[in-house]
Amino acid sequence: MKPTRSLLLLFGTLLFAMTTYAQEPTTPLHPAGAQTISGELLKIEGETYVIRDAFGKEVHLRVDQNSKIEGSPKVGDRIEAKVLEGGCASSISKH
Repeated sequence: MKPTRSLLLLFGTLLFAMTTYAQEPTTPLHPAGAQTISGELLKIEGETYVIRDAFGKEVHLRVDQNSKIEGSPKVGDRIEAKVLEGGCASSISKH
């Protein structure tokens, strides 16, 4: 009887711990789908910034009235962009 009671107590404790952990809210560091892209600014065409990333790939970023642009980046500058899902930049900063 004692081993059964010990197992039940252990199982109950684990179950309680798992349900408590599962209910804790989590706050992501970035919104879902957000990423950071760094590279050389190749072109600025209206509301589109074209960047060559670390892998040599050209990435097109859309900027809008909500995009925060720091440091007045110009063609040839190295920049870092926080990009939301869909390719819209939430922020661009000169490095």
